[in-house]
Amino acid sequence: MKKMYQTMKEAIVGKLPWIVGAIIVIQPLLDVLSYFLGEMGSNSLSTAMRFLLLMAVALLGFLVSDRKRVYFLFYGVMGLFWVAHMANCYRIGYQSMVADTANFLRIMNFPIFALSFVTFFKKGKGLGKSVCAAFAINLGEIILFTALPWLTGHPVYTYDTLYLGVMGWFGVANAQSAIIVLVAPLSLFFSWKSGKYPLFLLSLVLSFGLMFVTGTKFTFYSIFIVAGAFIFLFALNFQKKSLRYVLPLLAVLVLVVTFRQYAPMQQRESQSAYALSNYQQRVEESLKNTGADQEELEAIKEELEQSGSGGGSAVGDEVRLQRLRDSLMGVYTDPEVYGPVFENLYERFGVYNVMDAYDYTSEPSILSDSRVRKSMYAKLMWEEKDFVTHLFGFEYSDMIYNGSNYDLENDFPAVFYFCGYIGFTLYMLFLALFVGMIFKAFFQDVSAAWREQQGKGRRLPVRGLCSFGGGVKRFLTMEMGAVGMTFLLAAIAAQISGNVLRRPNVTVYFAIAAAYLCDLTILKRRSKKTSL
Repeated sequence: MKKMYQTMKEAIVGKLPWIVGAIIVIQPLLDVLSYFLGEMGSNSLSTAMRFLLLMAVALLGFLVSDRKRVYFLFYGVMGLFWVAHMANCYRIGYQSMVADTANFLRIMNFPIFALSFVTFFKKGKGLGKSVCAAFAINLGEIILFTALPWLTGHPVYTYDTLYLGVMGWFGVANAQSAIIVLVAPLSLFFSWKSGKYPLFLLSLVLSFGLMFVTGTKFTFYSIFIVAGAFIFLFALNFQKKSLRYVLPLLAVLVLVVTFRQYAPMQQRESQSAYALSNYQQRVEESLKNTGADQEELEAIKEELEQSGSGGGSAVGDEVRLQRLRDSLMGVYTDPEVYGPVFENLYERFGVYNVMDAYDYTSEPSILSDSRVRKSMYAKLMWEEKDFVTHLFGFEYSDMIYNGSNYDLENDFPAVFYFCGYIGFTLYMLFLALFVGMIFKAFFQDVSAAWREQQGKGRRLPVRGLCSFGGGVKRFLTMEMGAVGMTFLLAAIAAQISGNVLRRPNVTVYFAIAAAYLCDLTILKRRSKKTSL
């Protein structure tokens, strides 16, 4: 039995580059399937397929691992936390264990995928090449499935109601915009590594062109991050020889700046500004009807802050606070202003509590922002919970009210509210392991550069600067730069854009980037030391 297991394990290890490549390549296909199933009424089949894929990757990682105690520890901690979370939810009244469990599994996608992918990188050979090739293939798939609906006369827009942005057969615009950005660095690296200059130019045009026309802020501004980072990497690693690669990247930046006004992102920003100006007029009219203006409101808030810090009269504070509430009541509750927008929040938490959560602002850019509204809902829900719930988080159904879903779009706050202090700390510690690997490897390279400076007779400050520069050059290879870029962009997207950590189709890219970083910073370096 043991011999049969060992034979099966060796066979799997030998096929790991193909297995990991296949896991990546099928992602756009699953996205398209999910889109069409959603159009037909339910994408539960594709959701089940993704869950089975997650379980298969987890099992495969366990089977090929030589350190199964790590898996027992990881899944043991995960299971104990989930039992404690569920026990607390039962204590305060569980609404839907099924929905809550599904949400927890979505949250755990990144750690589960990342742990298994680290094992795959450790056991398999040539996984880096396989991953880069698969990312490049995915870029081609995304271009194909984005172009087809437009070519067939059935365009899909990033923002349907505004008819702005080019989106293909992909269900969630934020998630797809993150995928487009995360695929770009390794696709560009693969095309450069191939040594075929036309392929590099094609990859450059396709990647940045798609980021430009998608129309989200994240894709648009990521053009500058990715292009700027590659310019730096080429200049650092190849100096004057880098011009044939740097010049096209500079041309991209010039073109994007020149034609910014035609970008869907800019057009959406202009329409948003127009809508906000209309709301600003309504806010001013509402304040005028109460005999107040923005300056008076700011003065009252300032007086309340000064009184709170200086121990002023409680009676005077009540009068000021009531004046503030009365002045803003129309802004927050009138049907012509924000009454319909906050109706559910008023019914659930009360008007004054909502005003207080918003710090009595009358700024349309804040009151109109759906992300802020969801954040305020979560904040008010959190304030209702007791200490034990703060430790383990509240359930997913708490974020649904009257059929409206107030689930946070930004991932890290969502993990905090759903997992509490303990769960969020564990989650961030796992993520911090990868950040720690990066810094450890960088300081190793700086130390190696410092040792090279010995005997050159340079003064300490000069030696320090030379060592730091040498460390940067050792550390930031083209491969490390591309992988690190993917990892960093995924973390940024999780916070400012969302739909990364709890979207399996996006999480898989983040997890692979994390595992690839582990391979470059720890596994390969350890292997080199062993071979010396």
